[in-house]
Amino acid sequence: MGLTLDYWIEPGLMVSLQYEVERHAERISQLGALLDELASLRNAVSAARIPGAPRALGVYAVDSSYTSPPLELVGGVFAVVAYGYVGTAGGGQDKFVSGALYFSDSREADLSRFSAILERRLATRLLDAKLRGSKRLDVLIVDGDIALHPLPYNLAVRGGKYEEVNRVMDRMLRAAQLSRTSIVGIAKRVRSRYLSVIAGRCLPANDKVAASVMLKPGEYFSLGRLRDVLPRWAEIHYAECERGPACNREGGAARGADRLCKRLAEFNENFARVLESSEYPHLRHLGNIEIVYYVPPGHGIAVRAEILDLGGLGTDAIVAFLAHTASPMTGYPQILDAVDQYVRVSPELAAAALTALASRAPARLSYITWPANMQKALAWRL
Repeated sequence: MGLTLDYWIEPGLMVSLQYEVERHAERISQLGALLDELASLRNAVSAARIPGAPRALGVYAVDSSYTSPPLELVGGVFAVVAYGYVGTAGGGQDKFVSGALYFSDSREADLSRFSAILERRLATRLLDAKLRGSKRLDVLIVDGDIALHPLPYNLAVRGGKYEEVNRVMDRMLRAAQLSRTSIVGIAKRVRSRYLSVIAGRCLPANDKVAASVMLKPGEYFSLGRLRDVLPRWAEIHYAECERGPACNREGGAARGADRLCKRLAEFNENFARVLESSEYPHLRHLGNIEIVYYVPPGHGIAVRAEILDLGGLGTDAIVAFLAHTASPMTGYPQILDAVDQYVRVSPELAAAALTALASRAPARLSYITWPANMQKALAWRL
């Protein structure tokens, strides 16, 4: 079937898009030939039924959102960031939301990290409140991985602009340990190929695709802990996923393999530095994060979860809670959907914040708050 549109498009663009549609459709079709291989990976794991009737747990979810896309101003990237939590404990609901402005002449990727750092700081405040006895929570859920990049693979460089990642993660993990609170990270956009470690080669599909083929509704399995999984994943990732030569540690390596061996050695050294840091001693808990895949009952798409069970609840109990409180629409825990909606930033709010900022800027510097690209700014407002 050809590409059809109800409006005019330049013929050259139309032809190119038609070609791209066919090319990617063929690529998706080729994945179909791999379904049997992906399904066979089930034999390499211990898939189990998700327990029923989950325990009543005090659960909080922390999330953030920001102006998307952010505004490109003469002075840099501008966005309104909202962050907050929604909690349920003892039959009641607890909510909180706050915000910040991001205005920096840096990359948009830094905005995502800034937003995530605000989340982890708020999570630490929640955990500290539990220690004081003013909050009750057994599980803290975050959107995405528990760690912030470059963790857990490497410590952020001392004195660098990302060093705050080390500090904020160490503080959060310390508070979680002292308060005996389990932390769960739910990955929505899954790009990882950790399941390559059980295939013994680089899988052509991400973990969400592979686990969805391997599992039936109402099932789950654990891949293991990061301290064991990551070194095995790195060997496959660097040698196959990035199409490098095999590393022959016993000599006789092909050209380029020495470089790969060195890269793997550096990875293992960096990972060990994270787990053995004396300056940030609580980062060692990152090695105990368990990678779990599950399909909620009544759903067909797998969810990848990271579980750091510092509360001693047990993986079975945590997975049961996550699966049996899944949203019928998304498959993710309902409380995560609730906080996602609660902290949503509207374009109108961002426009109002920018107008307020521009009105307070000195007249001779007001151009800093002007759009760098007027066409994009007009489209954004529309």
